[in-house]
Amino acid sequence: MAYLTCPDCRMPSPVEDSAISYRCFSCASEIIFCACHRCEYDQAIPSRWFGAFTCGRCDSKVDIPRQRFYSTSVKASRVKGYGYTYPRF
Repeated sequence: MAYLTCPDCRMPSPVEDSAISYRCFSCASEIIFCACHRCEYDQAIPSRWFGAFTCGRCDSKVDIPRQRFYSTSVKASRVKGYGYTYPRF
């Protein structure tokens, strides 16, 4: 079981290893997992960020796909960090 920190409220939550998203117990934000297309960094972001986010490692713009499939999505056990809003403030 992965123990991930919410990017919004910074509270840790237990998450199933094979999950592609979860809802934070503390702030009720839905968190999804995405990978940077440039550096392959797996990260967690709030699902309300429509369109794009900034990679937490290489600071490049990453477009969020409109449709997410379980087979191609990043799983919770692979998440290494967190993304930032685009543009990053």
